Amino acid sequence: MESQKVLWDAHTTWELAELVRQDPVVILPVGALEQHGPHLPLDTDTHIVGELAKAAASRAGCPCFLLPPVWFGLSEHHMGFCGTLTVRPSTLLEVVFDLLRSLKRHGVNKVLLLNGHGGNMAVLRSAVDRAGAELGLRAVLATYWHLVGEEIAAWRLSPRGGMSHGCELETSLKFYLRPEDVRQEKMKPNIVPGNDFWSPDMFAANKVAIFRAYKELSPEGHIGDPTKASAGLGEKVFETAVEKLVDIVALMHRGEL
Repeated sequence: MESQKVLWDAHTTWELAELVRQDPVVILPVGALEQHGPHLPLDTDTHIVGELAKAAASRAGCPCFLLPPVWFGLSEHHMGFCGTLTVRPSTLLEVVFDLLRSLKRHGVNKVLLLNGHGGNMAVLRSAVDRAGAELGLRAVLATYWHLVGEEIAAWRLSPRGGMSHGCELETSLKFYLRPEDVRQEKMKPNIVPGNDFWSPDMFAANKVAIFRAYKELSPEGHIGDPTKASAGLGEKVFETAVEKLVDIVALMHRGEL
């Protein structure tokens, strides 16, 4: 579908009433507005997840529409840094659930929640469970970096602790999507490997869950090694994630997921 045609809010109410009859998959990106260290802007999570969602909706081989991103999330652990905005878990749950309920009332039956912030995962899982139980809505939750975990193991240049926040991964995606956002002169490594039970790395197989304010882990706000980032890695991650999202949308449309 052409990129403009996939935007839910670009249509009139009468057009959407017809389009919903095609049993589309609707994608709702959820990000955050929070600090990303000295070298990336506060919009990083929302920008990345919004671009992934737009590309997936545009390339889908079935009816698929994109909602505007939810730009706030659960960022209490970043509140030690100026500019971060956060909401309570109950607020995010109710906002997302109300959006899902609105879609269901208009006849939408299939929604993909695409998450771009680690702090949102537990609440968004609760929203998916509640939407299925209370609304009968087929909702699916995907966190984008989980889709590329196997590939990252071969692609990454940094050790454990090198991909977490404002890291090799996120900086690479920013280099690819909007390189002018990256303050290259401010990039420096801050590896926090963790231990056998918990690590802040995105791809760690954690055995426990804990809360740590980012001020404790990183005086400058980022964890990982952005100096290993590249636009080439960003492109590979982006394209691989989009391909898998297109597959997920197709499965959802066929009622197989």
